[in-house]
Amino acid sequence: MTAADVDARELARAIADHQLEVHVQPQIDLPSGDVVAVEGLSRWTHPRLGPMPPAEFVALAEASGLIHDLGLFALRECCRIGRDWRRRGIDLAVAVNVSPLQLQTDRFFDELERQLAESGLPPADLIVEVTEAERIEDYAVVAGRLDIIQQWGVTVSIDDFGSGHSSIERAVAVHAKELKLDRSLVAAGDWAAVGDAVAVAKQSGMRVVAEGVETREQLERVTVAGCDRAQGYYIARPCQAGEFEEWLRSFVR
Repeated sequence: MTAADVDARELARAIADHQLEVHVQPQIDLPSGDVVAVEGLSRWTHPRLGPMPPAEFVALAEASGLIHDLGLFALRECCRIGRDWRRRGIDLAVAVNVSPLQLQTDRFFDELERQLAESGLPPADLIVEVTEAERIEDYAVVAGRLDIIQQWGVTVSIDDFGSGHSSIERAVAVHAKELKLDRSLVAAGDWAAVGDAVAVAKQSGMRVVAEGVETREQLERVTVAGCDRAQGYYIARPCQAGEFEEWLRSFVR
C-alpha cells in the first residue's frame, strides 16, 4: 500500500492524533569520524495499511496544504529531540526538512522562533534543510527571511543537489551555509562531478554533506572529493531517537 491509497483527511487525522513520529539518521564528520548531527525524518505508520512511503505522504501534504501542519510537527519534534539529548549530555545538531511552501508564509518563521524559545534548543544546534529549491518563487524574499534565522545562529542547508531539484546557484541565492549532495549523485559514482560540486560549494563558503553513502568505497570517495560530512545506510539507517542513543553508545569511528 502507498500514500495513494489514503486521502488528505486521513493524513490530517494522523497528524492530529500523533500517529507520525520522527526518526533520525546520523551524519559523521569525515575528517574526525565523529557523529556531529542527525537528520530528522518523518515517518507514518497507518493503522490499517502500515508504513507509508515518506516521499508520497509529503507530496500529499504539499498538494493538500497540510505541509504546514506536517512541517510544524517535524520542527517541534526535532527541537524536542535536540533539547532532550542536550539534557542527557548528547550534543548533536538536528536537521529538519522544510518545504519551500512553508518558507512562503510568516507562519513557519514565527513557529521556528517559538519552538526554539519553548524548547530551549540553541539555534546553533538546528539545521533547516530546504528541499526542492527550484520551487522557491521569490528568492529575494526567502533569502531575507533565511538571513534572519541565520543571524539567530540556525544553519540553512540546500537539499537534493544533483537530483535536478536544486543547484549551487540557488543555494547561493538564499545564502545557504550547507549543500547536501543527493544520494543519486553518490550512487552514480560520478566522482568528478562530486569533486566539482564540492569545489564550487567551498568557494561559496558552504559545508558539503554527502547523502546516500551505502558502501565503504563511497565513503572513501566522498572523503577524497573533499566532502565535510556523510550520511547513509553504511553509517546507520534511520531509527527512533531511543534506538539511536543505543547505537551511538556503541558507535566506533
